Order: sequence, then C-alpha cells, then structure tokens
Amino acid sequence: MKDLAALIGFLLSDGSIYFDKSKRTYCIQFTNKVFGLREKFKTTFESCFGKQNFRENKCRNAISIRVFSSKIAKKLLTLSPSYRTKQYDDGTHPNCKVPDFVFSKSEFIAAFIKAYSSSDGCVYANKYHPRGVIEIACYHPLLRIQISECLNRLNIQNRITKKRIVISRKDSVAAFLDKCGFFDESVVCNSNSQNYGIRKNELLHSFLVQTLELPAKLST
Repeated sequence: MKDLAALIGFLLSDGSIYFDKSKRTYCIQFTNKVFGLREKFKTTFESCFGKQNFRENKCRNAISIRVFSSKIAKKLLTLSPSYRTKQYDDGTHPNCKVPDFVFSKSEFIAAFIKAYSSSDGCVYANKYHPRGVIEIACYHPLLRIQISECLNRLNIQNRITKKRIVISRKDSVAAFLDKCGFFDESVVCNSNSQNYGIRKNELLHSFLVQTLELPAKLST
C-alpha cells in the first residue's frame, strides 16, 4: 500500500489516465523530463501491479512513460475518479482526489507526498529564507487542500496559495526532509538554474546545515 500511495502521488502530479480510442483500452501515463523519475515511476508501478510493457513517447519538452491496461486503470479509478488536475474550459475542475486510504497511516501520507513533491515540488533559498523554502505546485483547489492536510497530519506547517502549497518555517522544512523528503532521483531540472542537476534532497539539506547545524552527511 505504501508503493500504491507513491504511485498515486506520481499520477496526480505528472500523470494521467485516459481511454485511448485508437487502441480501445486505457492508457496510464507519467510525463517528466527527469530520466531517474521516469524509472522510479516504472519500478513503483511494477511493485504494485507486476511486470509491465512500458512504452516511451517523446513530447516537445518531456518524455512520457506509458502502459496500456483497462484492468489496472479501472482499479486506479476506484481510488480517485479522475487523475486529471487541469481545469476544464467551462471553469469547473475534475473530480480527482487523494484516496481515502492514504490518510489512514502516516507512512502512506509520507509516500504520497514524497512522490508528488518529487515531481511537482521545488526547493530554493533567498535572503528572507536562507534555510530553504519548499513549494509544491498544485492548480486543483481540492487537491491543494488535501495535500496541505497530508502535511498537517505529519506536523509539517504549511500555507496554501493560489497555485501551490508553501513550507517555509525552518522547523517545518527540516521536518519535511526528515519525514518525507524527495526521491533521490528528483533533481533540479531547470537548465537556467545554478542548481541544475543537483538532487533536491541534497540542496535542501545544504540550506538546513547552514542554519540548523545538522550533521554534514545526508542520510538517504
């Protein structure tokens, strides 16, 4: 169930499930620029549903990993009625949600947050927040509230803005790294950033070491 919680985190961040009319079956897809995260999605998926025949699809700015299965898709759709998070043209929002089982145990919550933030989370520091800030992007109003609630249940203080969840208090930033963190495969993928290619865990830890005197070695 822990891996299933992580898989849901991947799908609600950079994933999707839809019916492919040309193939007459459902497509389960994860799109991300980072090779390591795509591989992590594949291993997490197979941990939940066994060996799969993944296919790779190159888009303009990213690469998608796809698997076709009505049986698996229908199982996942019992947990969340939709995995689309983008607003519809009429202004309404899809009925996606964090599945109920995720809230049943702290380890499931942590696994979900780890996967979601590894895909749609960023880390930075500035003169106002030298110990680091974590921002988790989310454009879906209900999902933002549920992600915030997940963090609250882990005693990680956060605040909700229009498009993201922000963790900026130094004790909460440290708690996030300790209780959730990012997958080691998650790196800064903005090529214009001076931190391009650096693991998000290492970057966050470096900010915290300077202000909280944490051990110099990051345990992973």
